[in-house]
Amino acid sequence: MTFGFPALLWLLLLLPLAVWALVASGRRREKRAQTYADPHLLGSVLRAGNPRRAWLPLGLQLGALGLLLFGAAQPVAKPSLPVNKASVIIALDASRSMLADDVKPTRLEAAREVARQFLDLAPASTRIGFLTFSDNASVLVRPTTDRQAVLDALNRVKPAQATSFAGAMVSGVRALPGREKAVPPRELLELPPQPNATPIDPQTLPPGAILLLSDGISNRGANPLIAARFASDHKVKLYAVALGTEGGAVSRVEGQLVFVPFDTREMSRLAQLTDGEFLFPPDPEKLRGLYRDLGTAIRWEPSELGLGGPLAGLAALLLVLGGGLALAWQRRVP
Repeated sequence: MTFGFPALLWLLLLLPLAVWALVASGRRREKRAQTYADPHLLGSVLRAGNPRRAWLPLGLQLGALGLLLFGAAQPVAKPSLPVNKASVIIALDASRSMLADDVKPTRLEAAREVARQFLDLAPASTRIGFLTFSDNASVLVRPTTDRQAVLDALNRVKPAQATSFAGAMVSGVRALPGREKAVPPRELLELPPQPNATPIDPQTLPPGAILLLSDGISNRGANPLIAARFASDHKVKLYAVALGTEGGAVSRVEGQLVFVPFDTREMSRLAQLTDGEFLFPPDPEKLRGLYRDLGTAIRWEPSELGLGGPLAGLAALLLVLGGGLALAWQRRVP
């Protein structure tokens, strides 16, 4: 516990002084009564009564005084409280293959619906970001509790060309809290790494996850397995949801009938390497379980709790209670 004004703790010395003054005043009153009253009438002048009834109201009000004096120093407690530290990046595949209609209405719309469900069911304290990936990855919304910002970006997605899982994972990792300066391996960099880059201690990183929504085939960019190792090294788990039909399907894409492949093996392998989870088919009940795992990561963190206000409230309660008992028992307020 710390204090905003520790010097004011000296005011607590007023409490024993007040007790001494009250005791001394009571003794003087008894002495004066014994001096001037007729011994036969002394019982009428000094009523013995119930000692508890005499001292309990006074004790309550002295307790209230002690709380007020202690609260004047502005004590601050530092308890450890549970905090939801979960941060998730939704990575949406925006390649042309996602326009296939083997999943109704299209793979892309089905992926959008999975993302919307996660936004609806995740706790309000979960920070959620959003990126799209095709040839390259673009972080559209960094992790935030503003759900509308993510929904607006989700609705603006336009399909592009190829698919790069490596780009999605590298951008996703670097968009998560505490990892903004994470340096990917040389194989994943288009430019040489900065010579003065400081490595990040993984033990200091908050929880992070990537929710990857794709039809399962990476055909552009660096090796996704290296990107998965990069994510794992930075304590990021990959949760992959595959959308498509096993074996692929012939679909009408932009007015043309084409064969659109579908493969879950790579997504499953990437999720396994990061200790994440792979889900296919996207069963509603399994998706809800996935949302629960993703949206909650409770950590106990020290926090500061000012006690001045609660102490003042408790002191006011004791004053009212003590005054009420004194009026009921003694017809006066101490």
